[in-house]
Amino acid sequence: MNVSVAIGIDLGGTNLKGAAVDRDGRILAKDAHSVAGLGPDSVMADMVGLIDRLLADASLDRSHLAGVGVGTPGPLSHRTGRIIRAANLPGWVDVPIRDRLGEMLQTPIVLDNDANAAAFGEFWVGAGRGQDDLVMLTLGTGVGGGVVLDGRILHGQFENAGELGHTIVAVDGLPCSCGQRGCLEQYASAGAVARRVVSAIQEGEPSALSNAVGKGEPIDAEHVVQCAKAGDPLCLRIWDEACLYLAAACINIQHAFNPACVVLGGGMSEAGDFLVDRVTDHVSRQRWKLHDDLPAITLPQLGYDAGVIGAAGLAWRQRA
Repeated sequence: MNVSVAIGIDLGGTNLKGAAVDRDGRILAKDAHSVAGLGPDSVMADMVGLIDRLLADASLDRSHLAGVGVGTPGPLSHRTGRIIRAANLPGWVDVPIRDRLGEMLQTPIVLDNDANAAAFGEFWVGAGRGQDDLVMLTLGTGVGGGVVLDGRILHGQFENAGELGHTIVAVDGLPCSCGQRGCLEQYASAGAVARRVVSAIQEGEPSALSNAVGKGEPIDAEHVVQCAKAGDPLCLRIWDEACLYLAAACINIQHAFNPACVVLGGGMSEAGDFLVDRVTDHVSRQRWKLHDDLPAITLPQLGYDAGVIGAAGLAWRQRA
């Protein structure tokens, strides 16, 4: 029987998401549930159950399956299909997920970093459709990254290429949990934007969010964006600084990879033009004048489905 579907899996620290995706990148069925606190054996058993449910929802069975793509946090080895030590996944140390899941399903499995999978999804059928090259920044708690060059994900010699959130944008700057100082994600992630506003308020700067901070209420980047749009000076300053650092990152990306587009994804992308327009303005002021090779700076088109679509796309690519 001809294969007609690939399954994309996105394994996060709390949730397991999956989608059945056809050759053209269309989702035929999708599902998600919590796997918080579960170890590798339990989660892989859940993956098998999720895959069978997705096939059933799409009125298919395993005989139609082209393969399964799995996106997970790193560090991992794409070549050997092993999760080395996944952040936010307790007990996931040196797990040969590709081979074990392949034995359970008797189908080809491809493993990649979750940010790479999302970038590939946008490249395949999203914001980068029709292009050869794309770089994606996922702006959430931290800053993830994925680089697609000539239609292929860049992995690098040590399989850690694309860790763009840990490029240094402020020498000897703020300490990062990775051990470096001045990483992009300490200045331009959704988490950093919220932390910097809270810290400034605690140091005495006035803001519309001062009462909430005083009461110990949680503040996130969405609150900062709302207040910045309303003209709050502190929130506007911190947001603009984050966009300035993102602009510097985009210019560095331009010189390193020269992609057709840079996609700004993750939770911060929900700010829409309030994000893209400010980043683009800063890029226009700082960019070099020797050559007109500026990539388009754009928003994602696949939303929170980018990871599962991209993982399925990698399974289709492996099949070809």
